[in-house]
Amino acid sequence: MNSLERTVMAMEGKEADRVPVCPLMLGVARNVYGCRYDEFSKEGELFAKSVIAAQELIGFDVHVLLLDLTLEAHDFGQDTQFLHNDTTRPNYDNPLIPDVESYGKLEPIEACVTKGPGGFSRMAEYIKTLDIMMNEVGKDTAVVAFFFGTLGLLSMMRGAEKLFFDCVKHFEPVMEAQKIILESMLPYIDKIADTGVHGACIDTLFASGGIMSKKLWKKVEHDTSKVMCDRFRDKTSVWVHNCGNNVYFDAQIEAMDPIGISYAYVSDDCETHEEMKAKYGDKITMFGYVHPAERLFLGTKQELLDEVKVECDQLKAGGRYVLAPGCEFPPNGNLNMAVTMMEGAELYGKY
Repeated sequence: MNSLERTVMAMEGKEADRVPVCPLMLGVARNVYGCRYDEFSKEGELFAKSVIAAQELIGFDVHVLLLDLTLEAHDFGQDTQFLHNDTTRPNYDNPLIPDVESYGKLEPIEACVTKGPGGFSRMAEYIKTLDIMMNEVGKDTAVVAFFFGTLGLLSMMRGAEKLFFDCVKHFEPVMEAQKIILESMLPYIDKIADTGVHGACIDTLFASGGIMSKKLWKKVEHDTSKVMCDRFRDKTSVWVHNCGNNVYFDAQIEAMDPIGISYAYVSDDCETHEEMKAKYGDKITMFGYVHPAERLFLGTKQELLDEVKVECDQLKAGGRYVLAPGCEFPPNGNLNMAVTMMEGAELYGKY
């Protein structure tokens, strides 16, 4: 059984030979292939070759291809910091939307054509990544694209704290800016889907009780998230990533009807992971929930193995579970911990 077959069985609620593993090895993969972070972030071929090399080394089953959260914002014109040894990020000292009046100045872009700062399109490079991935590993391995929801994308150009305030005090400008973003993102979504990826994962960063109330999220981002995911659904499966506290699974499922949710903490309407599996396990596949810092960066091998056992015991029965971190594998973490995740899957994830 290859990785793709194993993953498809899990997504269909069937028990394969073992649980699939998705260690979300992204930034750390640059160390496997041997390139700097800024090179990895700018060149689609290097990103693809890096994560392919990481899979060849570790042997995991699923690629969810989050590059960084600034990818789309860069092409809208956000000044971006490409660092040698750390995650690419917005230049927070130079936001594209420095004040409320600037929401109205945001202009639509032509996806994969409009060039951001530095004279290149990160969207175009990302499509190049997906094409390479599907050509080289797509027959045997699940390949899932990643894109940012409109509100999170807007936060990369405004700053999260100011955007939260604006959602309440300056609602209309925020909504108008999201319409501009949506107009530009839909053709990008079409280009992603046309690569033939097995799935597309939206990051609804703020849809969790620890960040934004369910009522407010439904007011500000529910509709754009639904439109984006509906655009994908005819061509590929829809997934959701949200690593916040108290994620509202019910609102996410209602808005986007995903096949799976990548998460870090139990949903807001459940007390335990077992309760969450019982409530949602017939609707979605759960991707989680190894803690990236406590287990993969600071933990010991035995602590990680013990954690994998706990999670498999809680969630593997009946399929619809993929062993994964709650968020990205630490970009400067120890590659051996990804090996340990695989060992744990073989020890405790077999059916």
